[in-house]
Amino acid sequence: MNDETRRETREESGRVRRTGGAAHAPSALVFAVAVAVTIIAPTLSLAAGASSDSARVAPSTSTFPSPSAPATRSLVVESIELRGASRTSLERALRDFPLREGDAFDPAELVAALESLRRADLFESVDLATEPGSERGRVRLALGVREKSVQLRIGTGFRDLSGWYLIPAQLAFDNRFGRGERLRLQAKIGYRVTGAELVFEQPRRGDGRNSWGASLAGEALQRVYFADGAELEHQVERGGIEAHVGRRLAREWRAEIGGGFETANAESSATVRQDERAAGVERGDTVEFDELPAGVADDLGERRRSFLRAGLVHDSRSSRLLAATPTSGAWGTLRAEGVFAEEGSFGALTADARVYRGVRRVALALRVRGGVVGAAAPFYDRFYIGGMYTVRGFPSQSLTEPKGSRAFGSASLELRTPLVGRADTPRLSGLLFVDAGVDDRDSAAAAGFGVRLRVPWLDSLGLDCGIPLTDSPVRESFHANASLGWSF
Repeated sequence: MNDETRRETREESGRVRRTGGAAHAPSALVFAVAVAVTIIAPTLSLAAGASSDSARVAPSTSTFPSPSAPATRSLVVESIELRGASRTSLERALRDFPLREGDAFDPAELVAALESLRRADLFESVDLATEPGSERGRVRLALGVREKSVQLRIGTGFRDLSGWYLIPAQLAFDNRFGRGERLRLQAKIGYRVTGAELVFEQPRRGDGRNSWGASLAGEALQRVYFADGAELEHQVERGGIEAHVGRRLAREWRAEIGGGFETANAESSATVRQDERAAGVERGDTVEFDELPAGVADDLGERRRSFLRAGLVHDSRSSRLLAATPTSGAWGTLRAEGVFAEEGSFGALTADARVYRGVRRVALALRVRGGVVGAAAPFYDRFYIGGMYTVRGFPSQSLTEPKGSRAFGSASLELRTPLVGRADTPRLSGLLFVDAGVDDRDSAAAAGFGVRLRVPWLDSLGLDCGIPLTDSPVRESFHANASLGWSF
């Protein structure tokens, strides 16, 4: 319920599909398109393969002006044709291609329109050819596409309380009916989560601002908490169905509502995850029901429940990157939820805000989070602090009592810089961080450093070492956390 999931997928076809910001054609090439079309030069092609992130202009014998020359006059779209599509209509493709017949455009707008269609991920590949129109200054646009086939992918993701996980296999049936729909069947295996899910999404319905989707999922989660100095692991099985609808309110704002049904079942025992002889237990020992913390024991057994959710998302992040981090912009979400069950109904409210700035060779990333939840929430729907995604320098969930907290807040500031490779997507990046967190019982802070190694197929591997600045529940001078990708 209070977990956040992020997932990135890669195609298993002998290459990595790039997911960073799109590169832009050099300005000289932009002028080339304008001048060549204006003087009715031979057909030009803005060509790109399935994984290309930039527009390239085919060679021409024309003499091009330098980038410092005056801007060329705007051209006019005479017609748009879709070539190579066997399932997708031109009307559907134009939802993600912002130019229309009769529109005036300059070369930069043409490149941006092409990149918009590529980012929509409707097709395996997209090419754009320009042809002379019926009169000077008018242009015919021909979109050459290749429809998608069924794809086998792998991916990665994480949940705040369950840790990172790998998607070892994902079958993607995208755009099979030509309406831009996405159907995916995938498995996930991770540090504290295993499961499978079937996800359907239909983006850009109606006027292109609406969407809807549904999912069917089942998973086993390993919830971690500390009791009497020992780190315990408690399995919770969850499964259910959910549907949602959304609408883009403005360029940077989106709203979504949804609901569904699920079953949650917390096992009647826990397992000692970490040796702590001072507590009289050893790693692998079973903690039976009568020895579990009272707040946890009250929430065991199967619960059937329904839920309603509503959320508002803001995203103004730049596509320009530094150390795999946006150089400007922000991302944020506000989410409200109501859960209804025979054992007790409750509500929850969470907020998450992230701000990014690039300053020379350093990217600054700030995250602030908070939430509250009702008293009837079981321990696996409550908040915990400590660990990779709240306060590094402490073991996961170690700073909150076993039952969990009804309220929490956390903040993280990171300074990221490329160390090896390209500045935007380096092979190796370094970071410094300061974390702080508070729940309804305690507060904590830590500082430290980390590295991220970009690995094909798996995004990046990370290692962060945090030094506690406040008292720790374990005897450690520092704590290390491994991760897939960045913490935010």
